Amino acid sequence: MFDPRVSPDYRWVRVSTRPLYEPARKQGIGTRMREFIGLLPFGRDDGLSRFSFERSLAEVGVPATDMSPEDELVQLLKEAAEIEQGLMLQYLYAAYSLKVLIAAGAVRMIAIEEMGHFMTVQNLLAACGSAPSFGRGRWDQGNAFKPFPFRLEPASVGSLAKYAVAEMPDPALVPAGVKPDLPELIDQADNSAGQPVEAHRVGLLYAKIYWLLRRNDDPLPDPTKEPWAAFPIAEMAANADLKGRHVKDGFVTDAKDVNAVPEQWRGNYTSVIVDPISGRDSALAAIAEIAAQGEGFGNVAQSHFGRFVDAWRLAKASTDLALPIAVDPFYGANGGAHGDEITSADGRLFALMADKFYELVLLCTAAHLLLPKNTTPEMRAKPAKAAIVAMRDCLSVLAGTLSSIALSGQSTGKFCGLPFTAPSTPLAPDLKKVAGRARDVMAEVHQVIDEVDQSNASSTLKIAADGIGDTLDDPIKPLLSSLPT
Repeated sequence: MFDPRVSPDYRWVRVSTRPLYEPARKQGIGTRMREFIGLLPFGRDDGLSRFSFERSLAEVGVPATDMSPEDELVQLLKEAAEIEQGLMLQYLYAAYSLKVLIAAGAVRMIAIEEMGHFMTVQNLLAACGSAPSFGRGRWDQGNAFKPFPFRLEPASVGSLAKYAVAEMPDPALVPAGVKPDLPELIDQADNSAGQPVEAHRVGLLYAKIYWLLRRNDDPLPDPTKEPWAAFPIAEMAANADLKGRHVKDGFVTDAKDVNAVPEQWRGNYTSVIVDPISGRDSALAAIAEIAAQGEGFGNVAQSHFGRFVDAWRLAKASTDLALPIAVDPFYGANGGAHGDEITSADGRLFALMADKFYELVLLCTAAHLLLPKNTTPEMRAKPAKAAIVAMRDCLSVLAGTLSSIALSGQSTGKFCGLPFTAPSTPLAPDLKKVAGRARDVMAEVHQVIDEVDQSNASSTLKIAADGIGDTLDDPIKPLLSSLPT
């Protein structure tokens, strides 16, 4: 949204955590190869070692650029924001499709926690002097950081496996009760993604961000004080491309006065991480906490991985798992070659309305982050509350409504879903422009509601549209009335 940039060229710098030994030269080639494989740090591939932190560092590495450490940190944080938003949208779409209520609640909660990760990354960007970053980026195959291609799809055994593997910690930290399921889980995940799910890419991105945030190459006198437990400090410092690459003192500032805070975003959900940033130390703690909850190599109680595994197990036991909603739904010229097109008149109107609310959520979030430093906490909370109401009371209603509307006039058996189309209106990080666009979007929503009321839609759909309009008028519009004009 604010960041129409061209990504720099990343190279991947390998970090060896164990020495390699050269086999004896005088042995036969077969014997030498067998002994060489036996001496490799990871031995023979058991199908799980590709997910270990140690092997990922040695065989993939961490991203590196020729930018300054400060510029690289900002760039990588923007990449992280794209990942967190993309995961949040895919998880929400799956949650809205689930008919198994326990699984739906678990996946929805994980999506909310991804929103917390997204907001924490925005806080980090602000502490680094950068504007908010709302870009979605590209999730195409071959992308440097995304674990799998972006796909809005109803929940299935395969998609839940894919999400679980994307959030998988180092196999050594996987609970004993889950390890027997890993071969099946990974096989189903890879089949669902159409390629190996590369969970390590996100963890390695966060590892590099963490390294850039450290003060220097030296381990702390008390290793237990290191926020990222067992972080390979000496091994990273031994690499010439990484040695000494840390942001300078004072680059990460105290941004608490402009940051999102937990009270405004997580409600009663204490598992949602929204960390204000007061300097380098809190930034390190925030990255370590995000990586441990999901996408990184660590593991904590109630991790995303564990809850996705539970949802996957429920899915395997279910005979009626999810609603038959569209895959990558689009309407008009907004979609891609592989999505399901919404051609029904009712579906197009409600899909358009949903996209307006998605844009409004982003605009409210941006306004919250762009308010000046001297804004009172009460005033800063208003656009945050507007964003939450738009998500909770409007987008969720639209998801349910769309799932009741046939994809087309023909009997295909498929129903509509939230398109989550990226906004087409590029905006600068300017509070007045953001506020002005938010007002325009609210007016556009009412225009769509008027079209629904004047159409041949059923009375049920008209009542749903009018109810959403009422929510827009109160409380969303009053919450945004104090923004500059």
